[in-house]
Amino acid sequence: MPKKALIILAPGFEELEAVAVIDILRRAGIDIKIAGLQQEAVPSARDVKIVPDVILNQVKDEDFDLVVLPGGIDSTETLASNHEVVSLLRKQLEAGRLVGAICAAPTVLDRHGLSRGRTIVCHPVCRSAVKQSSLSQDRVVRDGQIITSQGPGTAVEFAFKLVESLEGPEKVMEVNKGVLARL
Repeated sequence: MPKKALIILAPGFEELEAVAVIDILRRAGIDIKIAGLQQEAVPSARDVKIVPDVILNQVKDEDFDLVVLPGGIDSTETLASNHEVVSLLRKQLEAGRLVGAICAAPTVLDRHGLSRGRTIVCHPVCRSAVKQSSLSQDRVVRDGQIITSQGPGTAVEFAFKLVESLEGPEKVMEVNKGVLARL
């Protein structure tokens, strides 16, 4: 049975961070659902619209091996203030399952104490918002169940770290035969 992942999109999401993750995880055979906060197409930071597979409240009680938050300043603020999102993230971590966040999105975890005492990385412009976690300068960081990354330029590396965390390094090498990323 394939691993299950959920990526949550809110208006203003960073396109590269969402699409790279969706693409790489699907290439790896991971069943990734795109969830929106409403049914309509979700506009990105540069007005690329993605139609979600599901509405978040339809899947909030399902178990996922991985939940991913792409960045984008507006998107991150919406995700951080949405009680369903925060509750889902808390439940995910309490169950010992993975959470991935990239760019500004790691600040959602920090703001709600979900990454307290862990090392994370985020986009340099968001570093001052991190209060409860240790910060790294690395491009991608995994500390326990939390995987974080810096931004659009690290999205493919981030996606491959998610695959490695779910399926192992052999799957990364298999998928990268077609992608040709510098790992």
